[in-house]
Amino acid sequence: MPRPLAIACSALLVALVTVPAWGAPPPRKGAKKVERYPPSFRIAVKEAIENGVRRLKGLQAVEGTWGDAKHDQAMGHTSLPLLALLKAGVPTSDPSVKRAFKALAQMKMQRVYSVAIYMMAIQAAHQPKLDTLDTDVGTKRAKRVKPKEVRAKLSKGDAQRIEDGRDYLLRAQNASGLWHYDVPADETVVGHDLSNAQYGLLGLRAVMDAGFKVDAAAWRSALKGLLLLQDTKGPKIDLLDHRIKDGYAFQSKVPAEERGFHYTSRKKNGPKGENTLWASPVTGSMTSAGVACMAICQEGLWRSRRFKGQDRKKSTDSIRDGLVWMQQNFSVTENIGHPRKAHHMYYVYGLERMGMLTGRRWLGSHDWYKEGADMLLSRQDVVRGGWGAHVATSFGILFLKRATRKRDMVVTTD
Repeated sequence: MPRPLAIACSALLVALVTVPAWGAPPPRKGAKKVERYPPSFRIAVKEAIENGVRRLKGLQAVEGTWGDAKHDQAMGHTSLPLLALLKAGVPTSDPSVKRAFKALAQMKMQRVYSVAIYMMAIQAAHQPKLDTLDTDVGTKRAKRVKPKEVRAKLSKGDAQRIEDGRDYLLRAQNASGLWHYDVPADETVVGHDLSNAQYGLLGLRAVMDAGFKVDAAAWRSALKGLLLLQDTKGPKIDLLDHRIKDGYAFQSKVPAEERGFHYTSRKKNGPKGENTLWASPVTGSMTSAGVACMAICQEGLWRSRRFKGQDRKKSTDSIRDGLVWMQQNFSVTENIGHPRKAHHMYYVYGLERMGMLTGRRWLGSHDWYKEGADMLLSRQDVVRGGWGAHVATSFGILFLKRATRKRDMVVTTD
């Protein structure tokens, strides 16, 4: 065999031996293999969810409601446990689910929290269920929400309730682009808070996930309002980003600024003059809410095909900088930054939404889901099965179940 040909054959043989199966390139130096959560952990999570479900069923009234039936947020107090049951995999044929839906159908649509969660519950009842051990980060495309399929399953009554809920939430979005507790008295009202805004956007997201149209103007107005709730400047810190490919995580550093979110945009007088000091602090619950809301607005605008370049940049920068704040201040044991350390379980559910909507397994060096789940497992009531009353227990289940799912980026129309 001529020498040049022999050299070529030898090189080819080396290549065939050293290249991994299917032609996949070997991981770059420094790549971290993404390990599946161990069976013992997954079983513990499954049992915790089941015990939480038992707790919620035990707290449900005979009429199908949870909480005080006369409360102005009665719809929300029943919709939230119902949503948790559905996300946990309880079938729509279950008596607890049927009684809850029957009770909700007789309630008046009022209050942003309540209507939004009701929309989420109706949508969740008609989407494919995930296995309770499906706790890994990310969702395969085959398991994503398909709005057209969800809408095809809706009864005439549920379809009408989705439309009514959408119309209510759009009327409640005020001149600030955000939401407060109810429909404003007139079009000049600008009162808002990030908590109500978060649920208003979650409700509209559920409407879109059920196959109904939400105009691009709603998403764009909300995006602009959200930007006013975030710090304008912050320390320059790199976001530790992770890209997962072929079972490996590749870490990179993205230049960013640490900028958290506030409950409202209201400011008071400070050392630097009038309206120079935030009236509310940056907290974990509000920063996770702000990042999640930005991600929801991005989804809505992409699907509308009316996502302007300037809005893309502003929202991307906002999400990046909010994630850096969470990275630098991470905790699962308390609502970081809150002066009274209140609303811990509300924050925990917000952390889940932020992590899932941004597709992250890690915040900096923290596996947010594993750390949060370990905390919940350690604090669950071993006798009653929950984390307190129906609201906190619902939040615990929704976190453990990774209740927030990605959706296909398709355009839906009425």
